[in-house]
Amino acid sequence: MDRHTASLQTRRRQQTRGEIIRAAFELFGREGYENVSMESVAAAAGVSRATLFNYFPQKELILREIAAARVEKLKSILGEFGARGKAPTFETIVEMILRLCEENARIAGHSKKLLIEIIFRQASQGVLLVAREEAVRALAAAMAHFLRRKKTARLVAETVFAVYIATMLEWLMREKAPQKWLMETMRERLLMLREGVA
Repeated sequence: MDRHTASLQTRRRQQTRGEIIRAAFELFGREGYENVSMESVAAAAGVSRATLFNYFPQKELILREIAAARVEKLKSILGEFGARGKAPTFETIVEMILRLCEENARIAGHSKKLLIEIIFRQASQGVLLVAREEAVRALAAAMAHFLRRKKTARLVAETVFAVYIATMLEWLMREKAPQKWLMETMRERLLMLREGVA
């Protein structure tokens, strides 16, 4: 098999995998994770049951893939934040967290319950702890530039992340709360935190 054929097959596999994940995400959001069968996912993705099971032998693995995509988005935003090249401020950290909130709100537009499920499954599988550690490490490094007491950077970063997670979960549990509530409340809580550490 030549390289062009192998490359084409790889792209097709990635496209099929992506289509399965997209279809599953929409179904999970609309009908609830527990109510969606693998057969429904296969039909929505336009693949056979055998093809679906070739990619994802268990439904749980699809949800894990969706959760992994959330972690990658977090890393991507953190990477952009770190690549700016200028000294960060608390305000730039608030801006980064609000971008994460906007992205989560877009995802939750399908279903807040699905996002809650993803968060709790990430937590139960240790994925959330890994993402948290990466986020806290990056935040602490950024905060060391402007905090007077450098030794507190890690603790402040942990607290910022805790406020982020707690506020996100509170918004997700408030089924009727609009995105505006999330953005305003997150900003308010983070700026209040700044008053305590500046």
